[in-house]
Amino acid sequence: MQAYKKKGFWVGIALFLMTVILPSPESLSQTGWYVAGIGLLMATWWATEAVPVPVTALLPLALFPIFGVADFKTSALPYANPNIYLFMGGFILALGIEASGLHKRMALKMLVTVGSSGKLLVGGFMLVAAMISMWVMNTSTTLLLLPIGLAICASIIETMPELSNKEKKFFEINLLLGIAYAAT
Repeated sequence: MQAYKKKGFWVGIALFLMTVILPSPESLSQTGWYVAGIGLLMATWWATEAVPVPVTALLPLALFPIFGVADFKTSALPYANPNIYLFMGGFILALGIEASGLHKRMALKMLVTVGSSGKLLVGGFMLVAAMISMWVMNTSTTLLLLPIGLAICASIIETMPELSNKEKKFFEINLLLGIAYAAT
């Protein structure tokens, strides 16, 4: 474990224990003080990645019932929000596209159709994103096109050595922001 992760782990624990041991401020209930401590612990662990992010995300499920903030059922309810499943489905779809290599085939088809002009590529992706988002949720559209856009960026980095690193980075930023903007 890297030094900053170790520090983050122990700083998070110390901040959490501080809120458990010290009395709550007058303007805050004891339950609110516990929530603040759990929030500090989670924020520290997220920022330093002292423990894996999914473990940190599940801390409220374990700690809220222990400290009487909420029972397990109430704590688990936000994890079952339909938006969570929407994002998860979009990520699974994007991972499937990437695992099958479909994103590379689609990227090559886009290059053949539009050409290697940066403006035309960004415009082409924006048009595709706008068309797909007419029928599919915006988030899913962005997640669907993200691996394709990243494959295009990787292809340009490999095949166009005459471009400076700054130009390559600007193209990548423009393409990814264009996809996200056009999907809205």
